[in-house]
Amino acid sequence: METLQLLVASLEMIGSEGTSFRGEIVQLRAIAVLSVLLFHLKVPGFQGGFVGVDVFFVISGYLITRNILMDDAGGRFSFSAFYLRRTRRIYPALIFTVLMTYLSGALWTAPLLFLDIAKECTHALLSIANIQYWREASHYFAAKSDELALLHCWSLSLEEQFYLIWPALLIAAARVGCIRSAIVLLSLASFLATIWVGPIDSSAVFFLMPFRMFEFGCGALVLFAGQTPRRQSVRELLSAAGFAVILSSALLLQPDTSRQELLVMIPCLGAAAVIWTGDTTFVSRALRSQALTAIGTISYSLYLCHWPIIFYSRFIFGEAADTAGGNIVMLVTMLFVATSMYYFVERRFIVAGGAASGAPLKTLMKFSAAILAFAILTHATFILKGFAWRVPESVLADGRLDSSPTTDQVVWPPGLPIVDLAGDSHAEMYVAAMLPLVESLGGNLQYVGTAGCPIVKGAAIRSRRRVDCLRGRDEQIAQLETQTRPLIFIQRWETYDDAGIDYDQPGMWPNDAGSFAKLEAALSETLRVLTPVRRVMIVGAQVPAGCEINRPRLLQGPLPHVPPPPCAPMSKVNAVAAGAAINAMLARVQSKYPGRVDLLKPVDYLCDQTCPTYHAGHWLYWDATHFTLAGSTFMTDRAASTFRTFILGGSNAMSSGAPTEN
Repeated sequence: METLQLLVASLEMIGSEGTSFRGEIVQLRAIAVLSVLLFHLKVPGFQGGFVGVDVFFVISGYLITRNILMDDAGGRFSFSAFYLRRTRRIYPALIFTVLMTYLSGALWTAPLLFLDIAKECTHALLSIANIQYWREASHYFAAKSDELALLHCWSLSLEEQFYLIWPALLIAAARVGCIRSAIVLLSLASFLATIWVGPIDSSAVFFLMPFRMFEFGCGALVLFAGQTPRRQSVRELLSAAGFAVILSSALLLQPDTSRQELLVMIPCLGAAAVIWTGDTTFVSRALRSQALTAIGTISYSLYLCHWPIIFYSRFIFGEAADTAGGNIVMLVTMLFVATSMYYFVERRFIVAGGAASGAPLKTLMKFSAAILAFAILTHATFILKGFAWRVPESVLADGRLDSSPTTDQVVWPPGLPIVDLAGDSHAEMYVAAMLPLVESLGGNLQYVGTAGCPIVKGAAIRSRRRVDCLRGRDEQIAQLETQTRPLIFIQRWETYDDAGIDYDQPGMWPNDAGSFAKLEAALSETLRVLTPVRRVMIVGAQVPAGCEINRPRLLQGPLPHVPPPPCAPMSKVNAVAAGAAINAMLARVQSKYPGRVDLLKPVDYLCDQTCPTYHAGHWLYWDATHFTLAGSTFMTDRAASTFRTFILGGSNAMSSGAPTEN
């Protein structure tokens, strides 16, 4: 009875989809997609444009809930018909977008980046892109958002996951007569979970569907708000306030705002107010322009194509894409591609939906076959290593170790280890460069460490990887304690001095000590355990690149693209100042173990008057602090005699500068 009364009231108020033009929803879609576009184009003033996605979630929650309950009340609801409609609505344009993204990657990107694009394509088609991005967000070498060709598909995957469970929840609630209560409870649980989990794992709150369900619920609950206020002035006020809240959120919110996951409730409530008041208000009528209506109509295709166009424009044309002229060209391209997609891909399947409704299994099998065929293609991409034959061997050689300081691609020389290299990724990035040196001394080296995890007693990162880091830290320190050969200790010391690290070993330092003092005490304790049986060389503060490095553009693909411009080299004076505090702390620690601990400062070897970021046609950095293979080789060659003397048993006592080798 509750469902029937609800639907009668709803139909009297707003009509049904397909028989009543919902102007305010079309306008909301246009505003939402334009907000996202302007945000991704980095147009000044639209730093909060990401809220457009939240508006889309509210619209979807409203429409999907209304359609399910209307069909159920009329005895027409069918799970197979529902999923068929969703499939026909979502997948044609999605498959087209993914295919074009994949083919563009094959033409322009090097194998390393192409493998990442192929993986993204698979996850987007399987509707798990959001889950994969969440999993990778905690990785130390996670790609930045502008390095992901299909990043925007996270919201689509999340929405598809919502569609998967929402019909069953609604129908079950309808059978026991508690639809409104069920939606309220689910939305409240989602919102409370967001409040609780947000400080612990903000990536989960951003990417995962359970933490976004309250936004869909916000739209669904509009159906239970009853008739709009009788007084036109109240409706006008609510409508104007709703639009104003959405626009002000797009203009005022910041991407790095603390507790952003809670602030998105503001534009969600604004969108709900607009939907509730309908399209008869002054603001809604004023916004009913042909241009805005057209953009709202093609909003799905426009959302799908906009980010790949931005990604490849920036990849191919570089900094020119982010000029005012570049933005205009990209925007025009998006509108042209989206309009074409709407009429030739999206609309063809929507219009044909009625004819195919009698054969849902056949239609679903066709889409499944298309997805399976694409999965086979992407699997072949991995088997054939990103179709490496597309680029010269020189590009492959540059790419093998430039993407990350991984050790699984180096060729280890024969012989027993004569030195240990321990630490995080800043130690790992030296492995390939150090191997020729130790091989020339008749031996090998052993690497001990984990990227992003400190090998310092009592220290643990504050993230989802904490448990793994703790386990690895204790095992690695125990392993190092059993060896007597020289140890080169390299870590990104700056990271372990900040608030993202816990120093949790009781009794090692005063509870009120700052993180910097705790790092010094923790490192001193670690060396106390290690130095009785071995000599240790600490490599000091890394010289930063001094600029933003666009990793995907470092390597050329089959078709040329504009490479990133070399960074202006940092002066040695500034590099010394940047690492002064860390190096001074390390020098204090070194002084506690005379004759047992040496200190090597990279700034004294890497820099002359300036510190290069580009040398002999190769980038020396692949992000703000990590060397490429060319960079670690450049640094190792310059410090070769110092490393060699230490390994062979000499002491350099590098508490200050050292001569530079060329």
